[in-house]
Amino acid sequence: MKIVKIITSISLLALLATSCDKFKDFGDANVTPNETSVPNTAALLTNVLANISNRASQQNPGYFCQYFSETQYPGISLYSLPQFDMDLIYSGAMFDCQNIINTNSEPTTAVLAALNGSNVNQIAIATILRSYYYWTVTDAWGDIPYAEALTVSNTTPKFDKQEDVYKGVIADLAGAVDKLDVNGATVKGDIAFAGNVDKWKKVGNSIRALMALRLSKKFPGASEYAATQFKAALAQSAGTIDVTADNFAINFPGGNFLNTWNATYNSRDDLGESLPMVTLLNGLGDTRQSAYGRGVNGVPYGRDRATFMNNWFAANSTSYAKVLSDANRAANSKVTIVHAAAVLLAKAEATELGWISGTPAATYYANAIAESYAQWNLPAASVSSYIANPLVVYTGTTAEKIAKIALQRYIALYPDGLQGWCEWRRTGVPALTPAQNSVNTGGQIPRRFVYGNNDYNTNGASVRAAAAAIPLPTPTPAGATAGDTQNGRVWWDQ
Repeated sequence: MKIVKIITSISLLALLATSCDKFKDFGDANVTPNETSVPNTAALLTNVLANISNRASQQNPGYFCQYFSETQYPGISLYSLPQFDMDLIYSGAMFDCQNIINTNSEPTTAVLAALNGSNVNQIAIATILRSYYYWTVTDAWGDIPYAEALTVSNTTPKFDKQEDVYKGVIADLAGAVDKLDVNGATVKGDIAFAGNVDKWKKVGNSIRALMALRLSKKFPGASEYAATQFKAALAQSAGTIDVTADNFAINFPGGNFLNTWNATYNSRDDLGESLPMVTLLNGLGDTRQSAYGRGVNGVPYGRDRATFMNNWFAANSTSYAKVLSDANRAANSKVTIVHAAAVLLAKAEATELGWISGTPAATYYANAIAESYAQWNLPAASVSSYIANPLVVYTGTTAEKIAKIALQRYIALYPDGLQGWCEWRRTGVPALTPAQNSVNTGGQIPRRFVYGNNDYNTNGASVRAAAAAIPLPTPTPAGATAGDTQNGRVWWDQ
């Protein structure tokens, strides 16, 4: 796997010309049009942000957690081998983040980079974004390149243990937030927050808290690493994303720059909201269904093409529930990356775990649902009746309350397939039934991505070493195997 791309003067010229033109509808980031020896960090930042919605709109893990179903060509939802490559993620947006960091850190280039805003703040924002990417990559594959990644001198980096990646990234987030300077010159190219430092601090703190909670199976105690990091993220002066107005989201302008889901349906007609998701929401009387899918004709999950889906699609090709309603899948609809509902539900769970105290968990729980409704522009008046639903009301034992939190998180994370899959793996909520016509060994829902062919071909020794280190989980679930398999488990899921 070639983790870096070495940019020559010629390719840099092409990068600058392409980036500034491609995202001109997001604002003029080209503040140094005659400079060709130094990367235009504003253009790079715009590029990273314009593409980050792809990480929060992943379809393959969304099939695994049953947010989505394939309509015509079932394969991934039947658990055919999920052998996906990670190299393009590194050589694309992650390297752009690193390029921003390097350009603002090197004295010979920092002066020109400062024309795009405070050097310190550019470095910090790029570090937060790079951290988000590392988080999403390690949660899919497990062990990944980290310490030796993103350097031009090493194109075959070693794979770090997921525990080391997590702890390194959490430390990176803490450092980045601490360095953000509210008095620094406004960072240009920031199509998310227009250089608002306080909001970027909230993003960094929120990702840190969510990463910490994901380690609850490995560090459950109130004085252990996960709880300590969770509390530290909340204690940082800027706080976390607690209201929808602070959500980390990308607002697409439309035209040549389409909302991710809108663009998906421009060229294909083979995925939709799953029937299990529609059934869950309707069973709870959850009006988020009106935002989550076009109608309520959910697509059956886990059925093969020949014996079932061909006939089903022929009868339902114009009426099945596409992912998101038409209004929320418009060309200029936003894609949310990190939101208040997820953070508030994390606080509710942390309270029940004894990690934090003060505000009752029930308050966080109710506020999270309200913010989720607000995120989708649904009437606030419907929240109180929904929360009073016996299937939703915040009562029961601690374990039952945590399960209700987990279910609401699963619902609120839609349509972020990766985050939904991660939380299902961590909590087991909801209880998903594997695909009826699964084709994988054991027939179980995949627990990780298998390293891709490109990874093996270009960084084979490192990949094979990482694969050999993947153990059988203890206790061993049915169908689990050691090594580079989809039934193995990432470190925090063992």
